[in-house]
Amino acid sequence: MSAAGKDPQWRDAERFAERHARTVLARTDVRVTPSGTATELDLLGSDFAGRVEHRRSPVERDDLEDLRSAAGASVAVFYSRSGYTKTAVLWAEEHRIALFGYTGTGYAAPMNQCAVELVRRGETESEQHVRAATELVARRATAARQEAERREREAHAQELRAENEAREVAERRRVERLRSETLLGRTVVLLLAIQLDPDALRSTVERLAQSTLVHAVADAAPRMPMNDRPHAVALVRSLFDDGAAALDVLTPPASRDGTPYRAARQVVERALDALDQAGGAGRVGHVAPETVAVQLRQVERCWRALVDELERVVPATPSSLVPSQRRPRHLSPTY
Repeated sequence: MSAAGKDPQWRDAERFAERHARTVLARTDVRVTPSGTATELDLLGSDFAGRVEHRRSPVERDDLEDLRSAAGASVAVFYSRSGYTKTAVLWAEEHRIALFGYTGTGYAAPMNQCAVELVRRGETESEQHVRAATELVARRATAARQEAERREREAHAQELRAENEAREVAERRRVERLRSETLLGRTVVLLLAIQLDPDALRSTVERLAQSTLVHAVADAAPRMPMNDRPHAVALVRSLFDDGAAALDVLTPPASRDGTPYRAARQVVERALDALDQAGGAGRVGHVAPETVAVQLRQVERCWRALVDELERVVPATPSSLVPSQRRPRHLSPTY
């Protein structure tokens, strides 16, 4: 029957058959053929061809033959409200046509073995589709959770890095401030000593150049007991503080932008950093003797460079830049 001759109930039956094919038979691409289509089929899919009969008389064999001819190699399915003749059922089973009967209340049932197999296959495919969809959703959920955890770990690691960097910057500023205060104090002491003895600066440089303490400490580092390390490191640090103070007194402010002074200051900073490493500053637990020995050897090399620079810049005679001791008036001779 043409689409124009179908009553509304027939069109409703076609839409019901479409839902049945899509949901029960797992043929999700099945559609009702549009009105005016030049085909004897009411339902079409990629591998599906179906007809729907809403008559009051059972479907005959001729109708099934027409369906088989129109379906070709596709799966052929017939929906009938009034059932099928015995001849039609036998012919359908022989030619692999699935027969379904439906009621006006929205129920459909298989009428031959081919239809039963089609329903079972649809159930299996539906389960597979559901399982595949569930697995896909689970994988996506797992991937989303893992991505969220990764981002959280990265954010936490970045926060820790920022905290560590801020802590390191604060610690470095504290160390620099402490070193600057120590240098200022040693410089003031040396200037006061020069006020009392104009040759105090040369004596200080000679004392530093003749000292063997740094070499002795570096040589004994591998065998040094842990309890003796802090005292030995403190003695060596005191020598570098005195050397840095002498360097500042010997170098006029106008010459402190020069390469020799800056190189000598870098030598002092490297030595102090190495002493901090040898003393275990900022570390938890003890420092291995091998590490202490390596750091103190570095300190010894820095000490030689600093002493060489001090001996190079120390004047042969008292410098005019260093204020001379003022002689009290009551001790000055009068003529």
